[in-house]
Formats: sequence, structure tokens, C-alpha cells
Amino acid sequence: MKIKTVFLLGILLLSLGSCGPVMKTLVGLKNPRVQTKSEVETYFKDVLPAEKTYFFTVHKVGDSATIYRNLMLGFNSEMKLFDRKGVSYCYQGTEECSGTQMTKAFAEFENNYKPCQYDTVEEAETLVDFLNIMVDVNGKRLTMTDLPEAEYYVIQNWNTYSGPKKHFREDVQWMQTLRSNASNRIAIIFINGDLLVDWGLIAGEELPLKFKKNKEGYTLNFGKLPLAK
Repeated sequence: MKIKTVFLLGILLLSLGSCGPVMKTLVGLKNPRVQTKSEVETYFKDVLPAEKTYFFTVHKVGDSATIYRNLMLGFNSEMKLFDRKGVSYCYQGTEECSGTQMTKAFAEFENNYKPCQYDTVEEAETLVDFLNIMVDVNGKRLTMTDLPEAEYYVIQNWNTYSGPKKHFREDVQWMQTLRSNASNRIAIIFINGDLLVDWGLIAGEELPLKFKKNKEGYTLNFGKLPLAK
């Protein structure tokens, strides 16, 4: 089984600190390897020992559609920002670079972010929507009361296969600096997008990825999921 998806530049996972060429990301990308949550947490704690990471979950073990959804969410570099009531906020400027948007979120939030406008109620995205597909390292579902006290929350996707740990360390250090100088209390909620054993996958197996450039952007071919029998 193969799933083919065309990525636009805004969807590809770019370096947080800059908006360099997309190929910088593609070159560093490895085939995702199936891991346990404990393995992923150990990787994360080596970079951010004082922070927590959360994980995407599936409602049914072995559900291929949900697993692919989680993988796609793990690639997403789009800014997701919410207030303490769970209302989604959108960037009001014209810059498309995620690094620039992140900088302005911490430095001048009220001047650059306003509640998102949706055409229908069904399209509205809330923080609770994200919490409903997230668990902690012990598999516990999250609620608003589990989050740290803050005025705003940034959802930050990350994974272990998009590049070396050195780059991940540099990116989160940059984010930590922004947060320490922020004009508002903004909490960063880290959510991991690696393939997990808990989803019904075989530990240590890989999902082959292949990129191909075309006129619309980049086409990504997923190989066969290493589903446990």
C-alpha cells in the first residue's frame, strides 16, 4: 500500500530558526523507525530534561488511516497557537516563514495574532481538538487541567527522523530564548510524531519514504506500514 501526497512549502517541516531551502529538510530526513514512547522520551529528555513531550494516539490499534494522519501531523510546521480557553489564534501578518511568525508570537503577540476566523463552526479548531488525540508517556489522555499555567499555548511538533539531534537542540534553545524574553506567558506544548509500537507497529521496523520533485512541489511516497500481525 502506498499513499502519495503533495506537500506545499508551508507544510514541510522547516528549521524553526530560519526558512532555508526545503532541500535542507529533505536531505536530513530519515525513514521513520518504530519506537516505544520511552525510547522517544529518552531522546527528548537528552535535549530538554525539564520539559515534557506528548504523543499522538490512535483510537484503534493498527488503524492505518489514523497512523498516516499522525505521521502527517508530525511533519506539519504550521503555527498552532491557542489561548487559555482553547480558542485558536491566527497570524495577521504576511510573512510565511514559521520562524518569523514564532518570533512575533513571543515578542508582540497582541499586535500580530487575533482569534482565527472560520467559515463554519465545523471548521473551527480548538486546543481541545488537539488534546483529544494526545497522550502522555504513560498513555494518559490529556485535558486542559494537565497543561501548565499560561496565557497562550504553542503546539510544537517534533520527531527524531527529520534531522540530527544537534539541529533539534539548536531549534529548541532558540525557542527557549524567545520564551524567556516574551511579553506574555506562553507555554510550548511539544508533541511527538514518531511511529510508535502502541499504534500496532513492529518495534525497530522502518517506514520507507521517497521524495520526488515536481511542478507543484514535492511528492512523498510512503512505503508499506510495518503493522504487527
